[in-house]
Amino acid sequence: MLGAALVVAVVALVVSGVRSPASGEQAEPRPAARTVQPRDVQAALDGATEALLARDRAAWDAALPASGDARRGVAALYGHLARLPWTSLRLVAEPVRGRPGRFYVGAVGEVGGADPADRIVARRVFDAGLRGGRLVLLDDVTPAVLRHQQVMAFDRPVAVRRNGLVVIADKREQAGAEALADAGGPARERLALLGIKVREPVVVYYYASRRQLLRSLGEDPGEKRIRFFSHAPTRMSDDPTWTRDIGVLGPALDGKESWAPRMLAHELTHAYTSSWFAAARRAPTLLAEGLATAVEGGRDFQPLRDDLDAAESAYPLEKALRARSLWRGNQIDKVRLAYLEGASLVLYVLDRWGLDSLKEFVGAVSDSDLTRKCLDAAARDSLRVSWQELRSGWTEFVQTLP
Repeated sequence: MLGAALVVAVVALVVSGVRSPASGEQAEPRPAARTVQPRDVQAALDGATEALLARDRAAWDAALPASGDARRGVAALYGHLARLPWTSLRLVAEPVRGRPGRFYVGAVGEVGGADPADRIVARRVFDAGLRGGRLVLLDDVTPAVLRHQQVMAFDRPVAVRRNGLVVIADKREQAGAEALADAGGPARERLALLGIKVREPVVVYYYASRRQLLRSLGEDPGEKRIRFFSHAPTRMSDDPTWTRDIGVLGPALDGKESWAPRMLAHELTHAYTSSWFAAARRAPTLLAEGLATAVEGGRDFQPLRDDLDAAESAYPLEKALRARSLWRGNQIDKVRLAYLEGASLVLYVLDRWGLDSLKEFVGAVSDSDLTRKCLDAAARDSLRVSWQELRSGWTEFVQTLP
């Protein structure tokens, strides 16, 4: 199913002009007007898909005859989609329930070899009808929130493929996208800390402004301080995906280009370790950020040492583990403290017990209810020590960090 994210519409034309019967004649049954059927729309979209992959604009227009706003919507789809390197692509239709002739239409595929293959990259809602027995798209009724999502947020999208990244950006931002793709090389080297050797590409959206970012996501994440992030791709299926997309607010890198490889290493860690949490009941943000911050490196842990030496912690480890968001409602110093806590905990377990035990520990904690009792059970099951022993050893380990 395409779901609420994908919508397109079709309106049927009623055949009229049946002659009135002569006096005394029995009227012939009026033929029923045929409503546009899903098979009609899908057949047109199949032809349009072939034309798009062949970069044949004339064949595209012939496959999807349209008028008015629908013509502009069809042109916008071609103008954006034809510019990207598709590994696979299909245009799919689904009828809008209760609205005959209206359909969800979505562009679904894999770009640049980056999973998943059922990624939804663009969406439209069209009304359609029949003229002379032929399908015609009559109107583009796409809700504003859908019109500019995913690749449609970029005026002239380009894709820079390098170092296992597929960086999607506007043509005018290509230099920035290429610099970011170059940073993917040293970023991937840092993944060795967690034994990550996956080479499959990851999609990175390079946004020229926050407005473009919000248009692409279709929603406001509610945290303006976050400029680099990962998120699950929009898909046809609700099944968990093994990786995540990355979002980068380009202007936030101005003057910080040397930090780009570490930032990318952080976000790539989120992308490649999301599967560590897939089967668990929870995905503690502290552990997810701890893994990513440990791989990022370059942090000064003195603020954490100061906090541990204080009479009362500003953000106790156990409380931070239970937090669904480390950002919401917290000042930036508290957020940074939590990131240091998560990274140091990851580094401690990795240093003392090794990578396999770290994965077991992450899984055990994520599958618990995060109470002190369950944290103790998770530590005993995965590391064969009590939570108190783990915490004591972690406190001592923090003193050895940069």
